[in-house]
Amino acid sequence: MEQLINKILLEWSLRVHDGMPNKDNPLHIVQLRETLSHLKLSNKVTDLIIQNLTEEEQKFYSSSKKTKKIVVYTYKDNRENDIKDGSHEKIDREEAEKELKKQKDTDEPEQTDTPKPVTYQDTDTYMDTSDTETTEKPDTSVAVDKVNDKRFGVMSKLKTQLDKEYITPEDGKKVEEFNTDLNEFLKNPTKEAAEAMVEKYKLSQNASGSKLYLGFIPGDGRKILGQGNKLIDSVGSVISQFVDLKAKGDVQKRAMDKLQSASKPGLTTVVKSDDPGVQKLFSTPPYDRLEEKFHQVFGPKGEDGNLLRPSSEHSKAYFQQSVNENESLDDTIDALKELEEQGTASPGVRSALEQHKERMKTISEKYDSMSSEERRKAVEESYSQMAREMHESDPDVARGIMKNMAEMALYDSEVAGGDECYMPSAGTFPSGDKLRVDRDGKGKVEKIAAVSVKFGKSGAFYGFPGESTQYQKFHPDEDKRTFMRTRVGHKGHSLGVRDDLIQDQTKFDKLVEESEIGPAIKDSEKLRTKLNEMQQQVDAIRAEITNTNGKYTNKDLVAKREELEEINEESQALLKEVIDVNKLEEIMGKKNAKMFMAGGCNAINIISMSAVLKTSNGLSVIEHNHQIINEEGLTSETEEGTTNLKQYGFQFRAFDKRGGGLLTGFIGGEG
Repeated sequence: MEQLINKILLEWSLRVHDGMPNKDNPLHIVQLRETLSHLKLSNKVTDLIIQNLTEEEQKFYSSSKKTKKIVVYTYKDNRENDIKDGSHEKIDREEAEKELKKQKDTDEPEQTDTPKPVTYQDTDTYMDTSDTETTEKPDTSVAVDKVNDKRFGVMSKLKTQLDKEYITPEDGKKVEEFNTDLNEFLKNPTKEAAEAMVEKYKLSQNASGSKLYLGFIPGDGRKILGQGNKLIDSVGSVISQFVDLKAKGDVQKRAMDKLQSASKPGLTTVVKSDDPGVQKLFSTPPYDRLEEKFHQVFGPKGEDGNLLRPSSEHSKAYFQQSVNENESLDDTIDALKELEEQGTASPGVRSALEQHKERMKTISEKYDSMSSEERRKAVEESYSQMAREMHESDPDVARGIMKNMAEMALYDSEVAGGDECYMPSAGTFPSGDKLRVDRDGKGKVEKIAAVSVKFGKSGAFYGFPGESTQYQKFHPDEDKRTFMRTRVGHKGHSLGVRDDLIQDQTKFDKLVEESEIGPAIKDSEKLRTKLNEMQQQVDAIRAEITNTNGKYTNKDLVAKREELEEINEESQALLKEVIDVNKLEEIMGKKNAKMFMAGGCNAINIISMSAVLKTSNGLSVIEHNHQIINEEGLTSETEEGTTNLKQYGFQFRAFDKRGGGLLTGFIGGEG
């Protein structure tokens, strides 16, 4: 037993970065689990060890009806069983401990279920080679069949994801590489090969083993293999004989969530709606259409305590504030240091950010000796170099934070160049990342539409669709600012679109006319009838989850996801009957047409968003910024919105826990 404990401690200390295991450090516990797996201890004994090490002893109390003594439990279930059989009464913790204090010198409490400590005298009895490393070559025939299954294998799942545009073509190529490497591994599975696969593709599993995450793909794309299927079961079973995937958990998600949170643009000084300068700024169209809670910006203050305005006349103060108060840059660097220790981030990414920080300080110090264009160019070059270095070091991490960094790149370059611009401080500011005021005094909302990072033979594209519900807030017609909501099922917006726009024939006909999609609809009344029927079905489902006070939650709607999706998918047959697909493709392009035809909810939301765009000159008050970073530096281009639906990309995310409704991404170009 002593030898085993010493061996565990030795192996554990070698795995933690400082050689000093700490049971209170979550990462160290993960590494302990890996240690125990390496030592061929079964999952059962591993769980017992970790539970015994990490869990604080809890106590529960009752009063014995027979002896009138206080009974102390360490397992709540045992207490509840005694109460249920009528032999004991529940007693409040405070009351119980007070009574025990009185009895301390005279009587001892009854203790019915002191937990049996974990012992290792019979360690062999805990060994289970079926879930730990083995020296024998595992049978991989089932896994090979599942990986290469034409209907449900890796390449089939990849095709589905690409067709639905859930992942990028660049990620698709990496999945193809993963498929090739996985097949090679299954031909000759070894511990070394398994560890290489796990490291290269950032593989991990959830606690139940129902998911196998491909951590090299950002966002939900890492779940490309699905959930609870034979493919995951078979592949996970083989790899887990060499590496404990469950111990890792969803490592990459935790890392990316941390980075995205840390890199969200933010400065220290916030100027709110009671400031005269802020009031003047938000009295300018289109900002005057927004709720007061959005009336706040990051910005330097003058001696009178008010916002220095316009920013174009105080560019040095704005730039120095951005450099000196860029909490997001410091937070991201700190987060990367932590992730490096966990092995989920490359030091090269942090180095790129640190060097960029120093370059920005230098520009700030030399501000007065440089012209506005020299400053603008220097800022763009610094961000360009940072992006290239991050991408070269770790493309997956880079894409996770480039959107936020791109916002700062746009803001810093325009401030340095003497443009009048402001950064909203409200985290939920609709649609825009930055506010710009042109020389004619007209306000513009700038949206980072896309960032493309390309150099050498490798590259990546980062696209950022926004919620249509946010875009619509900038429509000059107040009525159209409430057309859509972020999920299917909400009262008043059962299909994600305001109920009356469907129920009222006159309003529906007007909506179709304004959308300019009418030429593709062969029978609009038949379509409206079907949408009404779907509304009623959704209303019935919502009634099931609505309490007596008329309340329900998003979580309640998510629990009904399958039923809601079934209603949506069932309407595809009607869409095929009443929609001229060829004409629809002429209007919005093949990809958008395919999204339209995926269900009635998709269709009516796209019709609604089209009406919003067509009746506002493409929401011309919103501009879309594209940044291209390559060997030559950073190129920043800004385009106004358009009424051409082919220049937008539509996605529909209205059923899962994230929600969002119809997502609209500006593509630009010729469409």
